[in-house]
Amino acid sequence: MTVTALSLYIVCALGIVLRMFKLKEQMIKNAKLSSGFTLIELLIVVAILGILYSVAMPSYIEHIERSRRADIQQVMLQHGAVLERIYSRNGGYPNAFDTAKNTDFYTFTYTALNRVSGAAADANFKSRAFTLTATPKIGSAQAGDRCGALVIKHDGTQSADANSCWE
Repeated sequence: MTVTALSLYIVCALGIVLRMFKLKEQMIKNAKLSSGFTLIELLIVVAILGILYSVAMPSYIEHIERSRRADIQQVMLQHGAVLERIYSRNGGYPNAFDTAKNTDFYTFTYTALNRVSGAAADANFKSRAFTLTATPKIGSAQAGDRCGALVIKHDGTQSADANSCWE
């Protein structure tokens, strides 16, 4: 369900509620009844709102997860570009990459791979490959995301725990 469909449901529900109020006003004018709503009228409104909530909320949560995922994918691509600039300047990827800061919803992990044979243990920029992983934080709102960990590698390949997660 899209946000447009959600807004259509809300507008329809508001229209129904407004019609109920107008009908009530007409009844009061015609029958000279006291003002107020009956319990049945209030229960109908609550039932309509409950149905709208049960239909709209899962769609809204999925939309928010997708937008957070898209944001973190953009950050990962930017970090990948920075690492490629480092590679072109220094001839290798760094041993550690601290620019990838954790967010409220994801934890970054950088792994340098394919270290040049014979390189000193403390020598930096001697790796020929890297993997940058963004894992949803446990206990965060993104923890239940169907895509799980998002990965980008030195050759530009992108992957995730589920299919069609990179948009």
